[in-house]
Amino acid sequence: MDYKLLLDTAVLAGKIMLENGAEIYRVEDTIYHILKKSELKVAQAYVVSTGIMVTLDDPAIDSLTVIRRIRERRTNLNFIDKVNSISRNFCADKITLKEAFHDLKHMEPNYYNNWLQILATAVCTGSFSVLFGGGWEEAGVAFVVGILVALVTLGGRRINLNGFLTNAVCSVVIAWGTILFSNIPGVEININPVIIGSIMPLVPGAAITNAVRDMLQGDFNASGAKILEAFVIAAAIAAGVGLGFFMTGGLR
Repeated sequence: MDYKLLLDTAVLAGKIMLENGAEIYRVEDTIYHILKKSELKVAQAYVVSTGIMVTLDDPAIDSLTVIRRIRERRTNLNFIDKVNSISRNFCADKITLKEAFHDLKHMEPNYYNNWLQILATAVCTGSFSVLFGGGWEEAGVAFVVGILVALVTLGGRRINLNGFLTNAVCSVVIAWGTILFSNIPGVEININPVIIGSIMPLVPGAAITNAVRDMLQGDFNASGAKILEAFVIAAAIAAGVGLGFFMTGGLR
């Protein structure tokens, strides 16, 4: 067996999963199951939120170790499901090692088109505003604000803007847009459900959930990093909304 290719395949699988929001224990478990196919004496994986360290060792070979730095993080459960399927097929000998590496290397993103993402965000914000006590007027304003949020998010992704700044700018747009709509003559809305509903797509729910699950699995380093990530995102949202209110303070 090509142990170097096996190691690269396991690390690539873990990298894709970690970049797309998988829990630490799930990433380590996937890497470990792939490495077990080597039947070597030592197959270890250590994963944190920002990196992967994997090693293979045996008296019959020279030790092999790979370290990968993780710089991108997002949430895409489709990628995680695809990696799980490839891993299971490889471990069940349904595909070869080369086929597994090829499938991971050439995995199609399968992102939804921009218009569908914009529509889904707008429907989400409008629905949440109703859930938090708003009426049809608030839902309509939140729908429009949601379109603005989606456009800013897509623009940030296009120019590779980091997540903190993207969330902060989106929050400024939410506060700014809501206040402007509330000052249109004849428009009477409660801005609270509009703003709360509009920030819901930005709330770090996946990060908080993964932090709790990693903590229950005993991965306290990873859990602490996820909690810190969630706190930073929440701080960006709060700062952005506050700045938006400050910018439009003269309109109220």
